[in-house]
Amino acid sequence: MVKAAVEDKRITLKEAVKLVPDGAHLFWGGFGFQRPPMAFAHELVRQKKRNLTIYTCGSEMDIDILSGAYVVSHFELAFFAIEGIGLAPNIQRRIREGAIQIEDYTNLAMALRFFGGALGVPFMPLKSMLGTDLLSKKRFRPKKAEVITCPFTSEKVVLVPSVRPDFSIVHVSRVDREGNAQIDGIKGEDIEGARAGKKLIVMAEEIVDTEFIRAQPDQTVIPNIYVTHVVECPWGSYPMMVYNYYDYDMEHIRMYYEQCKTEEGWQKYCSEYITSVDGHEDFLRKIGNDKLQKLKAKRPLPY
Repeated sequence: MVKAAVEDKRITLKEAVKLVPDGAHLFWGGFGFQRPPMAFAHELVRQKKRNLTIYTCGSEMDIDILSGAYVVSHFELAFFAIEGIGLAPNIQRRIREGAIQIEDYTNLAMALRFFGGALGVPFMPLKSMLGTDLLSKKRFRPKKAEVITCPFTSEKVVLVPSVRPDFSIVHVSRVDREGNAQIDGIKGEDIEGARAGKKLIVMAEEIVDTEFIRAQPDQTVIPNIYVTHVVECPWGSYPMMVYNYYDYDMEHIRMYYEQCKTEEGWQKYCSEYITSVDGHEDFLRKIGNDKLQKLKAKRPLPY
């Protein structure tokens, strides 16, 4: 019996980012401090991408960096901040400048929009937005939401448009070269968001053998049928965290927040940590192995 050839979907981070054209629409994975695709954000800045639209439930330093570098012009989301510290400084400045637009939904509404995209349906129903003022905010989308009368119960229901972005960008714990991906800990909306995209780029802390993936099939939350490309990217969420791999670097995050309160401080940070380094590995060398090892998870603890 001859085994069917398997597709090796591995590419480099630089190659993956090159696939994203200016003006593309992206689902942006991660959940707060947990597993944001930071390395992808840095490389988008280095390659000077422009006019992107990003969909996310709630992101932090990663999308603040993209805003500061004028990579993104439009967000559809439910939350942005540097959690536990303060508001995202670059996003606030770019909003005041008129450089970016924010279209806000509730967390549940955004999650359902991704679920609708994954299901391939044009809209999803919910009721929670009936208790908010979001229905009156239609600055950018002509039909941000629609209130209808349910044909079965006669109750009022809100319909929100599903999201079907050009690319989904998700950082996971591990993946095999065929694209079967596993996520430890909080998954947020990454399962639905990964399946909603027309193309899916999976970044991973490590690429493992398919036999390892098959030994724990219940952990495979993104099967390879959805995955277009795989990028091995250790420490790809630094200075944020990846459960079971490393903790967040609060010292670096606080330094970023304080420095980026001014445009001059942001430009200095961007030059020092992003544009003047030659890719992700060079960035990690700048941070230093001693710092990284202190953050590395100590088994059996996951952080």
